[in-house]
Amino acid sequence: MIVKFTPRGTGRGSGPVGYLLGQNRDREGAELLRGDPDQTEALIDASNYAKRYTSGVLSFQEPVLDAATKARIMETFEQA
Repeated sequence: MIVKFTPRGTGRGSGPVGYLLGQNRDREGAELLRGDPDQTEALIDASNYAKRYTSGVLSFQEPVLDAATKARIMETFEQA
C-alpha cells in the first residue's frame, strides 16, 4: 500500500481531481473507492482560504485485499 500526501493546494478543485483520476476521469488503473469528485471540486472552489486543500491518497496494489478490508483500512485512516 502506498500512502501519499501532496502539499496544500491553492488552485481550482479540478486540479487535484484531474491529477488523480485523469482530466477526463479515465486514468488507466485509477479507481475511486470513496467520495464524489464533483463534490470535492465544488468544496475546494468554494473555499475562501489561500491554501484550499490537502490531498491524500491510499493506493492499494495488493490484489489479495478484498473490498471489506480496503474499506476498513480507509475508515481507520480517516479517523486517525
